[in-house]
Amino acid sequence: MDKEKNRLYLNMFFGTIGIVLVGSGALKYQVVMNDIEGYIISYAGFILTAGYINYLEKKAGISNKII
Repeated sequence: MDKEKNRLYLNMFFGTIGIVLVGSGALKYQVVMNDIEGYIISYAGFILTAGYINYLEKKAGISNKII
């Protein structure tokens, strides 16, 4: 059981790092290109992706304390 819990934490860690990298990429895109339409699309996608991952974590039975 402990090994499964460690694997869960590792996957959640990499998922969080992925979300942070996507958000950083969207911010960098906005700064370099100065494109309002791209800014809106990239952040809308980021917010939707983060919300979906949160939904999947709750569906998997991960407690809010861990999230």
